[in-house]
Amino acid sequence: MNIMGANNTGQEPQSKTIWWALVLGMLLALPGLWVGLQLDDYFHWGLVTQRSQVLQTLSPASPYGLFSFLDGDPARVVDMMNLGLVPWWTYPQVEYAFWRPLTELTHGLDYSLWPQTPMLMHLQSLIYFGIMLWLCFQLFKKIQGESSAWLWASFLFALSYSHGVPAGWLANRNSVLAVIFVILTIASHHRWREYDQSAISLRSCLLLVLGLLCGEMAVTAGAYLLSYALFYDKGDWRSRFYSLVPYAVVGLAWLSIRAILGYGASGSGHYLDPLSTPILFLEMLTQRVLVLVGGLFLVVPPELGSALPAYRIWVYLALFLLVIWVAWPLLKSDRRARFWLCGSLLCLIPVASTVPHSRLLIAASVGAAGFLGLLFVAWRNGKLRRSGLAGAATGIVAVLLMVLNLGLSSLLLPLEIVSMRLMGDNFLNNGAVSWNLQDLPQGATPILINPPLSSAGGYINGIRLYEELPVTAKTWLLASGTRSLKVSVLNQHTLDIESAEGLYDAQQEGVLRGPQAPFSVGDSVQLDGMIVTVMAVDEGVPTQARFQFAKPLNSDLYRFAHWHGGSVAPCRLPAKGAAIELKMNSEQCAMP
Repeated sequence: MNIMGANNTGQEPQSKTIWWALVLGMLLALPGLWVGLQLDDYFHWGLVTQRSQVLQTLSPASPYGLFSFLDGDPARVVDMMNLGLVPWWTYPQVEYAFWRPLTELTHGLDYSLWPQTPMLMHLQSLIYFGIMLWLCFQLFKKIQGESSAWLWASFLFALSYSHGVPAGWLANRNSVLAVIFVILTIASHHRWREYDQSAISLRSCLLLVLGLLCGEMAVTAGAYLLSYALFYDKGDWRSRFYSLVPYAVVGLAWLSIRAILGYGASGSGHYLDPLSTPILFLEMLTQRVLVLVGGLFLVVPPELGSALPAYRIWVYLALFLLVIWVAWPLLKSDRRARFWLCGSLLCLIPVASTVPHSRLLIAASVGAAGFLGLLFVAWRNGKLRRSGLAGAATGIVAVLLMVLNLGLSSLLLPLEIVSMRLMGDNFLNNGAVSWNLQDLPQGATPILINPPLSSAGGYINGIRLYEELPVTAKTWLLASGTRSLKVSVLNQHTLDIESAEGLYDAQQEGVLRGPQAPFSVGDSVQLDGMIVTVMAVDEGVPTQARFQFAKPLNSDLYRFAHWHGGSVAPCRLPAKGAAIELKMNSEQCAMP
């Protein structure tokens, strides 16, 4: 059975050319074979091989519980804080647990059959990536017709930089698998509405179910199905409405079962559940969607946001409206363009529930490629022709979109694929491996003053276990290495840490505590052997905290360390009453 519903019309030149899109996309993705394990991959490896220090959550209907990071159990969070697997500022009720059983099975294959051979793990991911590309090419062929618009869309999709992290990071494989089923669902729905006479497409519903069991990214199928009903479907409005009902039933059933099983997100600043925190989600929606629009059409990676001025979102909006103006003749005359554009924009709403990143654009890139393919063909064929300055502006915008979405995007794709390794090695992995823990006295606790990531404790131990290096029973984390810190010793048991910027980055490191759970002056967190008291706050984020230790600071049971230059170095605290300034690039941890 040809699930894509493609017609066999012979070996046209386009059919031969399309192979080059596949080859080019796969060649640019090949660096992913050398990315290795990064961040959550070590967590997954430890759970499957049963070597993880992380306390496994109760994960019903989940083979390994790989994506149930925190389940909202305060007692478990305290246990993890005591171990140093999460920092002291973690919200006790924080939850981000995701139900992705089909994806977990593919990771189980990796970590069971070749647990020490990451290249084979990435080969499996690249096979799925190639399948996704090919299926999408066939979908474009069916919707665009056998025309140059099909080829344009296929090359645009193959070269989209937004595929980099999902293709190159093992832990993000779920997005590739989910989008495979999104594409198949759209194709099956299209075939049903165009050619079949049945009242319901059970195959389409089944494909949607499989996608949802791979990952939440599959909810974007609903965006395309709604757009299809609004702009592409030839039936009357009642028929179009009823065509969506089966998918709505599937979606509601999935949400209900997911909730009953205990999966969801709450208390986090990164993952906002629109159903449990609708007001906060709506407050963040406009800004996040505009950042994602800039990434989707203007090829500005959303993860660069903190390095760009805040007014960038209005620049993105203005430029996107300019694109709409250029495409207006096409949008008025071509239902395919309306379908693709609306579908891609609707995809941005559910993914705006987390911090903007290029990897969130993988599903939206399907519609963006379809729309831009039609736009480029219309411009080349003179269908967007305008006179005078308007005509010149139209040409400039069209050429700029080509340069960005074919040229710049193809350059960014391999960089995005290896970005997790570049960040991981320079930011975390090298330091975790080189940290000298062999000489610690029995029962001593390493105390990392400025870890590079909020959850560095969990990652560091996972990396060291994978590399067969010794690990400690617990590792305490005091503040974020992303901040300039002032460390003051008050007495032999107490030190203060302060930073005017906040002791952690609420935007980039808010995954463990969101704005809905602000700190107040006087709040305290009691761990086994350490009490943390919040002394000052700014917009709910501690700017000064006091750390009281059960043993003297110079006890052999404590080993203070600081993170600098991608490595860990011993830290000699200043004398009582003195203070030091500490940054991630500080070469010394004590006064000269």
